[in-house]
Amino acid sequence: MRTFRQIIWLVLLLALATPMRAQIGRVSDENKKRQNPQNDQRMIDEQLANQYFRNQEYDKAEALYKQLYQSTKQTYLFQQYVDCAIILKHYNELEKELKSFQKSNPTYQKALVDLIYVYTLDDKASKAEKQFNDLLKTLPDNAALIRNYSNNFQSRGLYDMALAVLEKGNTLLGGKETFYMEQANIYHSMANYQEAFRYYFLELEKNPGQYNNIKNRLQSLMLYDVNNSITDELRIALLKRTQEKPDNLELAQLLVWFAIQQEDYDIALAQCQSIDRRTQDQDAQIINLSGICLNNKQFDVAKEGYQYVLKKGKSNPFYGQALTGIINAEYQQLKAANSKDAKAYERLSKRIEEAYNDINTNDLTKLTVIQADIMAYQLGQTDEAVALLTNTIAEVGGKQDKATLKLKLADIYLREDEVWEATLLYSQVDKSLKEEPLGHEARFKNAQLRYFIGEYEWAESQLKVLKAATSKLIANDAMTLSLVIKDNLEVDTTGVELKRLARTDYRIYQQREDEAIALLDDIIATGNEVSKPHALFRKGEIAEQRKEFEVAEQLYLQIVEQYPASYMADAALMHAALIEQNELKNKELAGKHYEKLIDEYPTSIYTAQAKKNYRKL
Repeated sequence: MRTFRQIIWLVLLLALATPMRAQIGRVSDENKKRQNPQNDQRMIDEQLANQYFRNQEYDKAEALYKQLYQSTKQTYLFQQYVDCAIILKHYNELEKELKSFQKSNPTYQKALVDLIYVYTLDDKASKAEKQFNDLLKTLPDNAALIRNYSNNFQSRGLYDMALAVLEKGNTLLGGKETFYMEQANIYHSMANYQEAFRYYFLELEKNPGQYNNIKNRLQSLMLYDVNNSITDELRIALLKRTQEKPDNLELAQLLVWFAIQQEDYDIALAQCQSIDRRTQDQDAQIINLSGICLNNKQFDVAKEGYQYVLKKGKSNPFYGQALTGIINAEYQQLKAANSKDAKAYERLSKRIEEAYNDINTNDLTKLTVIQADIMAYQLGQTDEAVALLTNTIAEVGGKQDKATLKLKLADIYLREDEVWEATLLYSQVDKSLKEEPLGHEARFKNAQLRYFIGEYEWAESQLKVLKAATSKLIANDAMTLSLVIKDNLEVDTTGVELKRLARTDYRIYQQREDEAIALLDDIIATGNEVSKPHALFRKGEIAEQRKEFEVAEQLYLQIVEQYPASYMADAALMHAALIEQNELKNKELAGKHYEKLIDEYPTSIYTAQAKKNYRKL
């Protein structure tokens, strides 16, 4: 048994031995380096060859790479030599070297591809054809090798040969594995879109799991389709293929997606219904599509979608969503038409009362918000609306539901000049859902309220945070309101002009339009270069809502002509173009204004939509 003293000496000896071993290792490495000066020279020569290549001194690089390969037999050095020889057009010498290399490296596929490439460059088509045909005859039934050959041909720009290799590969493997995706990608890069679409569809039929990948590729194609020609080809190809393969669900879903991209909502809905009749599993998709239609003011298509689900009966789990959706669609359609038909609103309100028994809690919240809106804004039943919302807030348990109802209640309070009741509710929602969309909406509404009552500094502090909100709509609204405050205070530090604007915006919010128009006319007559375009824009919005489309168009264009540098100019131009396209049916003028928006306001948030609309026109 070792004594304590012996253990101490052993530890000391080990500690001393560790640096000694490290020193011995370093000496050994140095000796190895001194024993291999050839490695050092090779590294120097290779760096020199690379420098020659970068400096485009290809003759020097060629000679040095060839010498390095002959001494090391490293394949990558031979490949560097080949690239130099091709650039220098040393085809005869390169042909010999490639053939010699093939004998020594029979499994290196790129050498054969490079030999065929050299023949095509040297106008030796017959030799290139013979070599390629021999390759096809001996092509192995190995998917990885087939792909490698094809990739090598692609890298040399020999796309037809790359495709022929893949086609032969499809035959050799007999359907066990296919190369449809690779073929589609090559045709895509060749701008042969009809063939690209054909192979994308074949791949989708063979491998349904590629649906999202193919959809993303088609979307990128459409994104860069300047004159809409590719999109038209895709429409024809997709319609034709779905007719040829009516039972393929992935193709049918792809047609639904395409129709939505093109805003052909009626086609998308018809296709969804067709799929559902076969699968009985499209209710969620139809509800979602109907919501998209509703957001895009395609009210009749939205109602048709909701009605389709409603017909399946109350036992359907989507019945409540469909019932709420169709009621909302009818209400939004009445408002969009600026209807003043009290009886129509009363009928809708009664229908909501009858629907309460057929819906769950989530739909109850949505339906209550619609009912309160009808009562307060259309039927003059403000007290009843407040009572309905207050009672429902007490009944529902979910945080999101309570927040939604509180926002609507706050909106009604603000409309009735109950400012402090409104700000209290907005603050509650903001606090409870701070980093969620409803919380952001509440914060914006609270900032807007403070703007209405002249507390600009407080409003600005909240808007500054909201500019980075995840909701694009809230972020844009926050940016616009922030510019209204900032730009006006820069021009008029007293804030008098801003107070006029804020008072006018508040009257518009309260739907006291006649009062608002009188205030707007006064600002247009006596305001400054910041407040005038703002007032013109607001007056244009009122005219548009009242279906006075020609008046609205001229007000928007007045901003563009007289105040082109205003932060309202791009929005005004977009509104004018939309009116010309959809209401005045002057597509030529709409096209000119979309073009102007794209060219003169390239950073505008409206530019992407302007490009899309312009392509459709």
